[in-house]
Order: sequence, then C-alpha cells, then structure tokens
Amino acid sequence: MSPDDTRILVTTQLDAASLQLLRAALRVDYRPGLPPAEVEARIGGYQALIVDSASRVSGRTIEYGYRLAALAVLGASLANVSVSAARAQGIAVLNVPAALTLARAEQTLEALLSLAHARGTALAGSTLGIIGLGATGQEVLHRARAFDMQILVHQPRLTSELALEPDVELLELNELLERSDFISLHLPQGAETRHVIGAAQLERCRAHAVLLNTGSAEVVNLDALRTALASGRLAHAAVRLPAGADTAAHPNLKVLSAPFSTASVPPRHAVERVLKQLLELLRQRQPAGAALSLKVVALEDIVPHENFDPARAADLAVRLSSESVLVNPPVTAEAGGRYVVLDGATRTKAFQQLGYPHIVVQVVRSDDPSLRLHTWYHAVSGVAQPELLALLGAVRAVQIEPAASSAMQAALDSRAALCNLTGADGQGYLVRAAAGNSALQALNALVAAYSAAGSITRTLNTHLDSLRSEVPGMALLVVFPQFQVAEVLRAALTGELLPAGITRFVIPGRILRLNAELAMLKSPETLAHKSVWLEQMVAEKLARRNVRFYQEPVTLLDE
Repeated sequence: MSPDDTRILVTTQLDAASLQLLRAALRVDYRPGLPPAEVEARIGGYQALIVDSASRVSGRTIEYGYRLAALAVLGASLANVSVSAARAQGIAVLNVPAALTLARAEQTLEALLSLAHARGTALAGSTLGIIGLGATGQEVLHRARAFDMQILVHQPRLTSELALEPDVELLELNELLERSDFISLHLPQGAETRHVIGAAQLERCRAHAVLLNTGSAEVVNLDALRTALASGRLAHAAVRLPAGADTAAHPNLKVLSAPFSTASVPPRHAVERVLKQLLELLRQRQPAGAALSLKVVALEDIVPHENFDPARAADLAVRLSSESVLVNPPVTAEAGGRYVVLDGATRTKAFQQLGYPHIVVQVVRSDDPSLRLHTWYHAVSGVAQPELLALLGAVRAVQIEPAASSAMQAALDSRAALCNLTGADGQGYLVRAAAGNSALQALNALVAAYSAAGSITRTLNTHLDSLRSEVPGMALLVVFPQFQVAEVLRAALTGELLPAGITRFVIPGRILRLNAELAMLKSPETLAHKSVWLEQMVAEKLARRNVRFYQEPVTLLDE
C-alpha cells in the first residue's frame, strides 16, 4: 500500500508526538470529536480508523469502510466496536490495554515464571488454560505465546477479545482443567463467578498443575484450594486472597497482592506501540481493488477542465438512457476537494443531464510521473484560408499578426502568444489576447470562431506537406503551447475552462470495460452504499481473474 495513497482518519485526541509519528509515514485526517454520522459518511475514503473506547463503531460503519485495513481503539474497552463485523471484513482490530490490565497480565506471567522455575518446569511446550478471555486474559495469552506455550481457553460468552483470537482452542471448563499444566483465572467479580473453582473443579486438575488468579479473589474457594494443596491434588497456587481471609500460609500457596498501577489512562508507551503496529499493518496490507483506483463520487463534485460539445453530450445521454452499464469510467484527478475530469467530459455531462446522483470514476494522482499531458493541434478545413483569416480577425478578444516561422515557437514557449497559425500557403501568424481579455477567454473565443466556420481535425503533425494529404482542403493549422497538468487543474477549479479538443492525457493504467450497472448508480442509495457495491464488484472480478493488464500499447476497434 503506497504511503501517498493511504489515508488514516483520527477521531480522538492525540498528543503531538503520536500525531507526528503517523504524519511522518502516511496521510492523516485529524478530526477529533467527529460525529458518528459524519464518520459513516466519510469512512469509505480511508484505509485506517483511529478512535477511543467511547466512540461507537457500528457494523454499518465498518461495512461502509470498504477500504479499511485496520481499526485502532486507543483504550482498553472494545464494547462500542462491532469486532465481529470487522473480522468478517478482514479488518485488523487493535486496542490499547488499560494500565491495570497490563499490570495484572505482567503479575500473572511473573508468578507463572517463578513457579515454573521453582519446580524445574519449562514453559515451552506446557499447556496454559485461560479461564476468562477479556482484556487481561488476552494480554496473558499474547505473552504466553511468546514462550511457546499451548493455549486453551474457556470463555462461555462471546467477548470482543475472543472475536479477535479466532485460532484459540475453546473448551468446556472441566475439559480445560483436565488438560492444563497451568491454569490462569481472569474473571470479573460477581455472583455468577463466585467460587467458579471449588472442590469439584479442583478434583479434575492434574496433580502437577499450577493455579493462578490475579483477578477477583472471590472466584476461587480458598478452603477447597487449601485442601487440594494439602492432599496433593494440586501442586502449586498463586492467588489473591479475599479481604479478611485467613492468611495462614501453605508451603505451596503463594499469596499475591493487588497489582500496582496509578494510571487511569492508557500509558504513553502502550499507545505508541499500537500506533506502530497499525503503521506496520498498513505497510503490509492492501484492500481488494485498491490498486485499480476506482471510486464512486457525487456528480456535483466533478468539474470539467475543458468546454464540451452540447450536441455530443445530448446524443450520448440518449444512448445511455437505453443502455444498462457504464462501460468505461471517466478519468479524474483529485484537486481542491473536487474531481477534475481528465478524460470523459462528455460522459460526465451526459450523466448530469440524465439526473444521475453518482458516477464511477478512475482517480489518478496528478503528480504521478507517468501521467503525461500532450497538446493536440487543430487542422481547420472546409473554408478558404482568406475567408477564415478574415473571420478570425473580426474576433474582438484576440489580436492576430503575421510572424516569421522562426519566431513562432519561441513566442509559444514564452507564452507571449496564445497560439500560432500557419496557413496552407505557409504564412505564419501569432495570436495574442486583446486588452481586457484573459488568455483563456481569448483562446476560447478563437476556437469557437473557427469551429463554427469549418471542420477540425486533431493532429500532432506540424509538417504542412503531409497535412495537406491527411486533411484535404486544409486552410489553417493551429498550434497551441504545451500546457502543464497544474495549469489544467487550476483552470478547472476556477471555472475558466480550456477549449475542447486541445488537451490529450496519457493515463497510466487506464481502466476499460468496467461495465458498472447504471441502475445502481442512478438509484437513491447512499454514496457509502454504492462504494461498498463497487468494491465488492471489483473484488469479484479480481477473484475470478477477469482483470488483465496490458503493458504494451493496445488498439481497440469497437470504441
């Protein structure tokens, strides 16, 4: 996934260092406090979303985030996140454990290592049974895996953490007790968890098993535990004791104090760790279809860069009204929050005339070095040269003066002239803007005048002898300066358009034969819904290997 194309939406507060970490790697849209409805409306344009635990990320939001590769929650709780929906869509979910969660997980591992070493037992290859896979249980699981332990889990109810661990082996409580070398309890305090581990459960444990409980002291029946240790039914235990409990020690019973933590917010290093994980994930992953750079956009956000032929747009609108698919999407470049049409102005105008709210476009980067802009020249025929020159001389927006052929190219390169004219007889002329007219106003007036008078053949040829053969009856050759992409975008955004038929974009990776259903594009469905539809359609084409890339030039005979 290219850093230039990857965008992260951040809707929670970040400190300056964290924000700099993200911005140094990717494009960041920092909008703390963005309302859920706006998140839902915008999310289709992003590859990652960063929120806090209080932010609701619904299944619908995730569905509309059709380009999402990762979701980071800067908090311990995932209660407001539809984790199952994210997993189903292949979106990685990361969160920052609370300080107390980390402290309890570290205390569990400390006790685990201490007791294992005291007994001369290796953790690698041993089986750890985790009872309760919430936030702390998940942190213990991750740390135990680093020691190459086999992991079993008992978690009767679905939790967000369980949804994030699809590879764990889930067991009933009794089977977990019978198979585990180490048993770690991570259950909340409450009536239904009181004495979950009692005499009957301890009878099922292996004689060499070790029991650990760094969470609620009430989940273990202390009397039953002492009896099991005394009888050799259980090898060792490390637990927290209930308030007021008899602290009389047993040789194999280790009493744990409450883990120390004063932080009420996620620690800075934990936030940084999750952000780095997110960046690494984005470097490695790419959503289906992202490389094709297709997007559903609102017609109102599309602007042309050149004038169009109303008759051609009307003819195309008639054809589209009887067709069922958009075969070739227009090509656009994003600029100033709008989509500037580089190729396909007639198609977009026809869609607007038919009342379509949305259209599929291919979006290319305006700074892509392989995007090239050439300029067409116009060979004008169908009218005699003297008559045409007289007609153009009457256009008030321009001034036309004879010029030596040797001076014409220099005038174009320096933009001292709008364009130059070469008659069929070889005589050259320079065209300048008359006082009170901008360059584009004057150029449009000139092109409109000769377009109305004769026929135009677009060409890249400036050799008069061959042009006379190619264009019978040619009266004038109009040569324009070489425009830059930035000039074209600026003209589009200001609304002062170039004349039609001058610019010629050479577009890398041009997408053809999309065949997008027009009924969906014209429907009242939301932009987000249509974006999901497009992503699924492209993913299906990729999965069926219906996409073919041509490196070499291709000639189409049915356009």
